[in-house]
Amino acid sequence: MDDPVHLEKFNHDISKDLQVNAAAKCSQDLDFFLVLDLEGKIEILEFPVIMIDAKTMAFVDFFHRFVRPTEMSEQHINKYIEGKYGKFGVDRVWHDTAIPFTEVLQQFEAWLIQHHLLGKEQGSSLNRAAFVTCGNWDLKTKIPSQCNVSKIKLPPYFMEWINLKDVFYNFYKTKKSEASGMRSMMNSRKIPMFGSHHLGIDDTKNIARVLQHMLADGAQMRITARRNPDSQNVKFLFENRI
Repeated sequence: MDDPVHLEKFNHDISKDLQVNAAAKCSQDLDFFLVLDLEGKIEILEFPVIMIDAKTMAFVDFFHRFVRPTEMSEQHINKYIEGKYGKFGVDRVWHDTAIPFTEVLQQFEAWLIQHHLLGKEQGSSLNRAAFVTCGNWDLKTKIPSQCNVSKIKLPPYFMEWINLKDVFYNFYKTKKSEASGMRSMMNSRKIPMFGSHHLGIDDTKNIARVLQHMLADGAQMRITARRNPDSQNVKFLFENRI
């Protein structure tokens, strides 16, 4: 976050992009939402999280790290990053700032503790907060897969989440095609898109804007999926889902 070249590419003025003029219409069971949208098909390359106040809908803070794969060759990494981030002009920034996933998680947990969303003892779940994702892939598939590659246990705070697509589909009673992804949800509600699609921090901002729009319309955010810590099976809690 202190890299000057990085800051030339990302102004990180997220509070400006996520300004709101009203409070949420519906009382929420949680205090904060952690909007997460990972990037990386083989291993995680980018880990962006935006924290939204559940009552005021206001932007609170963000956590953003580029992630360096540990099981890929340097040649493969260079080719992969050039194809993924070269088109955005941030490939050098990625190479200069990316750190291993285990270090990202350590820093992320410190960030959660700083905001009183996680206890200091190991094995803690989130406190009055939940992850919000655009689909189930991030927490159902990718985080467990990356933990396996990184040879660490899946942290307990990743055991449940809110799939925004399921809540959107049930709240607006829309066609499935209109709730099938970030762009379709934004188009359905006429929300303009910011930044570059598939740049993780920008996609996270746009998903957060969909979340704010839904809160302003009176949607209640409820957990849509929960993983059994013993069997690792995931139970989906909405009968009608994408």
